[in-house]
Amino acid sequence: MISKYLVRDVMTKGVVEVPLDTKLEEIVKIMDKYNISSVVVSDGEQFWGIVTDTDILKNYHNLDKTAEEVMTSKVILVTPEAPLEKAIDLMVEHKIHHLYVKSSCEDRIIGVISSRDIIKLFSKLIGGE
Repeated sequence: MISKYLVRDVMTKGVVEVPLDTKLEEIVKIMDKYNISSVVVSDGEQFWGIVTDTDILKNYHNLDKTAEEVMTSKVILVTPEAPLEKAIDLMVEHKIHHLYVKSSCEDRIIGVISSRDIIKLFSKLIGGE
C-alpha cells in the first residue's frame, strides 16, 4: 500500500529554527503560532538539535530554560529519497514522532516527517482519495 511512497512525498518542506539561547516560553509561542510540535535548534549555520513538545512537557515547571539546555542533540535523520517504510521503521525503533529530513547534497535540514504526516497519508489511502 505505501511501498510506492518516498519520504519526500509525505514530508513537510521547511522547518522552523530557533537559536540556542531561545527560552522555552518563546518556543511554546512559536509552536502554537505555526501549529507544529517541534523546532530545529541552530546557530544559523550549524544544526545542533531539536526541541519537541515532549521536551517542553518534561520542563513545564521551568520555561526559563533555553533550547540548548533541553534539546535532543542526537537526532535521527533520513533523506528525502528514503522509502517511507524506512522512515516508519526508524520512528518505531527509536520511539519518536519526528524524523528530520537532511538534504542529500548539502549538510542542512530541509524538512520533517511526523507521525501525523504518515497518518494523513494512511487516511487518504483508506478513503480512496
